[in-house]
Amino acid sequence: MSEHDSIRKAYYPDLVILVVEDHTLFSREMKHALPQHKVVFARTVEDAKARYDECLPDMTFLDIDLPDGNGFELLDYLRAREPDAYVVILTGSKLPEDIVTSRQKGAQGYIIKPFTRSKIEPYIEQYWQTREKDIKAQIAQTEHHREQAAHASDPLKS
Repeated sequence: MSEHDSIRKAYYPDLVILVVEDHTLFSREMKHALPQHKVVFARTVEDAKARYDECLPDMTFLDIDLPDGNGFELLDYLRAREPDAYVVILTGSKLPEDIVTSRQKGAQGYIIKPFTRSKIEPYIEQYWQTREKDIKAQIAQTEHHREQAAHASDPLKS
């Protein structure tokens, strides 16, 4: 991810959400559950990779079972592209090993279908909180660098 992409993600006011889901019904439900955000859809692993690179989503809701592959493989791809990618698994699987695998691979959450808006909203809120912390950390780091630079340029201040 470039510095420009990072800045866009830090300050762009609306969320861009990628939903990787091959069932049209669930895709429509996600669109209705997230009306205030820009929602981008992908139905396959390959389509999701292309859409991810095009739209640089703030967060991704990812199904495990996709027509051309496994959502966990896609999760690995996304985390390799962007180590801090915010991904929530959205699946019909209740298998304990899938839940464990999603955590091990770095997913921020796991929602079992069918879902409701009330299951999705906590992850949106958690994302906003994470983003706010990141922005505050960037501001603090910038202020620290400025102080260091000011001290380095004026040895009498030390």
